[in-house]
Amino acid sequence: MDGYPLLTPVERNPVVDTPVGDRHYPRKPPPPQPASASFAHMRRHRPVLVLLPRTRQWMAALPPRVRPSCLATQYARIANLLCAVWDNPPECRQYLNDLLIDRRGGRKGFPRLVERELQLLSLYYCVVHPFLAAGAASRALAGAAA
Repeated sequence: MDGYPLLTPVERNPVVDTPVGDRHYPRKPPPPQPASASFAHMRRHRPVLVLLPRTRQWMAALPPRVRPSCLATQYARIANLLCAVWDNPPECRQYLNDLLIDRRGGRKGFPRLVERELQLLSLYYCVVHPFLAAGAASRALAGAAA
């Protein structure tokens, strides 16, 4: 038996049941995912698609003519975000402008009633916070003078 190598027991890794030191062992492919598998649960942020109680209170505090009821019905997520930034004038003004002005081009836009509500809400916000419009005009004048 001189021509045969000695058979010695191989030390095995108990975690993956493979020989220790064997780096080139074939790995099993992961099990296939079913076609209907959704990875939405792995997303970091999930927008709230229902109207929050705080948003309902905010809308009730608005004058009836500017309440965004169609927006709240069709786009609750946007109404919730508007409510969240309402008390921060620069951020709210920017958010309303982003909703109303298409800067990326080719966007579908909102339905006519929702767009009208956003425009009324934007005008109302300028009335409630007039210093925003005055601040924008003074910045424009300062930029023109420079």
